[in-house]
Amino acid sequence: MKLKYPLATFAGVMTWALVFAITLYLLQLQSSPQPWLWVSVLFIVYGVAFITLTLDAGPVKLQSPAGKLLLLLQLFCAFGLLPLLSSKYFDYLAILTVIWVSMLPSLMSSRRAVLVAMLVVILWFSLAAQLEQRQLWITALLYGCFHLFAVMMQSATQAEQKAKEELASKHQQLLATQQLLQAASRQSERTRIARNLHDVVGHHLTALTIQLQVASHLSAGEAKLQVDKCHQLAKLLLADVREAVSTIRQHADLSLLAALQQLVALVPEQLKVRLDIAPQIMLPDLNQAQHLLCIVQEAISNSLKHAAATELKISAELNQQQLQLIINDNGKLAANWQPGNGITGMQERTAECAGSLTLDTHGQSMQLTLQLPYRANTDA
Repeated sequence: MKLKYPLATFAGVMTWALVFAITLYLLQLQSSPQPWLWVSVLFIVYGVAFITLTLDAGPVKLQSPAGKLLLLLQLFCAFGLLPLLSSKYFDYLAILTVIWVSMLPSLMSSRRAVLVAMLVVILWFSLAAQLEQRQLWITALLYGCFHLFAVMMQSATQAEQKAKEELASKHQQLLATQQLLQAASRQSERTRIARNLHDVVGHHLTALTIQLQVASHLSAGEAKLQVDKCHQLAKLLLADVREAVSTIRQHADLSLLAALQQLVALVPEQLKVRLDIAPQIMLPDLNQAQHLLCIVQEAISNSLKHAAATELKISAELNQQQLQLIINDNGKLAANWQPGNGITGMQERTAECAGSLTLDTHGQSMQLTLQLPYRANTDA
């Protein structure tokens, strides 16, 4: 997981640039020859590594093997400056390790990050004291507090960001559940009305039609003509009632497009979601609808968290009593990516619906293909 806030990267780059500039300024004040080239190389490599690891759209992720190697290289560059600039004028170089430890909470737990930070402080000032042949324990204590503060602040930022993501996810779940409950309530009420129309009104109209047919056989002349007209009107009314019952039952289902539109309404702005779904696709099974919405929500979360995607497309079509849902994005997966708990949960939900879930990787992006049994509501 990369640092989420561009301002954090900007602040780190500005601090690095200021330390670099001050170092160059102090070097030119020295009368003896100075290792300008090596100092510049180490500073530049350190800065490039930091920018590469912390930019949201950077080519290397911090948690990848290449990212870990780059993080170690960044630390070695900072330590490499100590033998070159072992003078009391350059005590501030420990700021570079403060910047370095601020990235640790993105890679490990807070407790482990604190331990690594304290180890770095001990190694740094032990080496500096040996090179300069003087006591640095007061400076070490001060910078140790700075390191601890940087780790704890970044850990708090990470925790806050995670809490916000979880809250947004729960909010989306709540909206989806609310919509399902509303759909269930509407479905129940419409089904009740349709049943009453069919069982009560339809039964009475059927009885009336039969009675009018009998009356037509028992009457003659003008009376028979009037009875026949009433019989035809009763048959038309019965047909209208049956058509109304069918219409009510058909519109009691949940629209897939409407459900997904409400689900993606609160997706962060950095991810643009495009829906390619026909409005007539309905979800008669509310249990299946709930699983489907949860699967889509998990796919959106994965695109945001793990693939750093900016665009996501969700398309659906009906094919031989099967509902096919395809989800793909323009994100970039890590080279060593492996399915996690989110994918496992999606597969479990798909299995509960007697469907199938296929994962395909196109380049560095992922495509999910979901197949679910589909039965349109044809009750009359």
